[in-house]
Amino acid sequence: MKRILIAAFTGCVALFIWGAVSHMVLFTGAGFTPLPDEDTIIRTLESNLPKQGLYFFPGKDFKHTTATQEATFEKKFETGPVGMIIYRPVGGIPVSANKLLTQFASNFITTLIIAFILSHFAASYWIRVLAAGLLGALACASVSTIYWNWYEFPHAFFLAQCIDQVTGCLLAGLVIAAIVPPSAKPNHY
Repeated sequence: MKRILIAAFTGCVALFIWGAVSHMVLFTGAGFTPLPDEDTIIRTLESNLPKQGLYFFPGKDFKHTTATQEATFEKKFETGPVGMIIYRPVGGIPVSANKLLTQFASNFITTLIIAFILSHFAASYWIRVLAAGLLGALACASVSTIYWNWYEFPHAFFLAQCIDQVTGCLLAGLVIAAIVPPSAKPNHY
């Protein structure tokens, strides 16, 4: 268990550093577009959005929708415009200690899972590294694809997200597989 924790922490450092690099390189301009006439739109948001939240349009009350409201929603959705706004009425610090600590904790949970899984593989170093990369692909397939497919996140953002996840898990896997030895035999639970 001690080796798994050391591998997870070391892999976490690699994943955290990769995340910093990838967000400065891959995500620069990856589907992000500045608002035209930002000041006017911000004034409109400030005067019309009551609180922080994830807003979407056309709007729909998913819990209490009548057949007529559903038909209106579908018509508006088909004819557009359609979109989402993540809104926070009060500013904040773009890169804060709290955000960095949350990211590090998230990375540690990820690498702890990878280390645990790799410790149970009776396979070569490179197969275990590949398995770690596949866990990154799993994250893309199960989460990022939903945002791209259903919420129409830009293709460039989706591609950057997939490259970020797979590469990050491969890099963490390189470190973790070097520290955690392969299982001596297949585990049967």
